[in-house]
Amino acid sequence: MCLPISLSMHALFLFVALCYPLVLCNAKNATLVLLPAAAAKGAVCLDGSAPGYYMRSGSSSKWILHLEGGGWCATMEECVERSTTDLGSSNSWVSSYEFDGFLSDNAQSNPDFYDWNMVYIMYCDGASFSGNVDTPVPWNSTTTIYFRGLKVLNAVLQSLLDAGMKDASEVILTGCSAGGLATYIHADYVAGFIPPQAKYRALSDAGYFLDIPTIYGNMSFEEGVKNLLTLQNCTALNEECVKAYSIQDQWKCLFAPYTIQYIKTPVFILNSDYDTAQLAGIVDLPCLPPNCTVQQMKFFYKFRTQFLSALEPATHNADVGIFVDSCLQHCQTLTDNTWNDIIVEGSSMREAFEAWYGGKPLQYIDCAYPCNPTCPQATTPPAYIKI
Repeated sequence: MCLPISLSMHALFLFVALCYPLVLCNAKNATLVLLPAAAAKGAVCLDGSAPGYYMRSGSSSKWILHLEGGGWCATMEECVERSTTDLGSSNSWVSSYEFDGFLSDNAQSNPDFYDWNMVYIMYCDGASFSGNVDTPVPWNSTTTIYFRGLKVLNAVLQSLLDAGMKDASEVILTGCSAGGLATYIHADYVAGFIPPQAKYRALSDAGYFLDIPTIYGNMSFEEGVKNLLTLQNCTALNEECVKAYSIQDQWKCLFAPYTIQYIKTPVFILNSDYDTAQLAGIVDLPCLPPNCTVQQMKFFYKFRTQFLSALEPATHNADVGIFVDSCLQHCQTLTDNTWNDIIVEGSSMREAFEAWYGGKPLQYIDCAYPCNPTCPQATTPPAYIKI
């Protein structure tokens, strides 16, 4: 079950916020931890409220850090709108939540990770934890916006070290959608906060966004990303990626296909090659099968070809694990039915990740739609949206 929220952009930037902010299930509650002291030092959400995270303590020295997803805001108007929602303000965050899927404490559905310390880092900057503008930006006489995603990330990580992560033996950084992109962007940066004795890996769910045109030939998503970088001063990108590009092209480091080859942290790529958020928000495809015309289906199948081409650089890195399915989904680690029941090459995504995490080289890529009988029914076809 997912909780719909108010959308903050009229694009994929919006769509990915619709259904993946927090997932409810029958599990032990995680408690909200707000950081007012960090806020006093400038680490704040878009509206100036304190950042925070949900934490459920485990019975081990192992930690999972999940970066919340929820789209982006690339104009002042969009960020002002977003600042009135849970994706831009902590004022309405509830005191506790429950986790499912990879974050579940159920030993049966999540046997390898159920007893880990689980941290769900709330997303309230609109730039995949990369906003970095020191000066508050006034909108009108009553509204001021803060682009402080990097300060928020730093404050949360320091709080977790103080809460016991300094003694961690294992740490997994993960996230879905915009949080999945943040996992690629910040995997190596977060490594600097992880104690040197700890085993550290990253798992990105639905964060492999493509730099491709719409069905009309427009590069709308790319333009949105460029605007995002400029507006929020997203300089906190993968350092090696930034070095590889000119100043004019550093926006590319906000795309996983351009960044993946520079990531030093071993990373596991989990994605659908028919990602419904990308089909709607990047390609501008207004349908999902079986409700598409013959012409629309050509774009549907073309997306998979484009996705696999963009994935190709990752396949040459033995440290990169891959689980790509052909299901009509976006974000799949946060619910039991997708985490456990979607099968590719004889393994569920849970089993595949567990095997890779245990040291097995693994790159599974599904056959083309509609070949996989384990795919759940597609989520409601996304609304026709533009960036």
